[in-house]
Amino acid sequence: MVNPKGEVIARCQKEGLGTPEFRVKTKGPKHEPHFVCEVYLAENLLGSGEGNTKKRAERIAAEAALEWLGREQMAKSEAKPNPSNSSEGFEGPWPIFPDVLAASLQTANSRVSSKLEGEAAIKEVIALGLQLYKGTLEQLGEVIEEDAD
Repeated sequence: MVNPKGEVIARCQKEGLGTPEFRVKTKGPKHEPHFVCEVYLAENLLGSGEGNTKKRAERIAAEAALEWLGREQMAKSEAKPNPSNSSEGFEGPWPIFPDVLAASLQTANSRVSSKLEGEAAIKEVIALGLQLYKGTLEQLGEVIEEDAD
């Protein structure tokens, strides 16, 4: 990727999301600085990166943001209704299938950028896990629970 920072800006603007903000902090002594960059769209963290130069930290953060935007776009395309299902689609209530829910959360955890940490990572895993879970149920169509005898 030649210019990931420019690509993030262009992609966000092209998709009508606004202009992302690159917030850079400097840590360490002046003779050996360490830079941390976070990319925000509104107040949503898209990605972060660290490096021994500001440019490197911005590049890593931009690459993480592009990865996040790619997952969002993929999730949106997966969430589109399947024309083979009924025209109304499944609206819930969402039944709990523990194994399906666990698999959705494990998949989400493996897809979320390892560069995200703390609460941002947890929120991302939960959001993607829920999206995968609901998508799975929608693909199954109407779910009918049977009483066990």
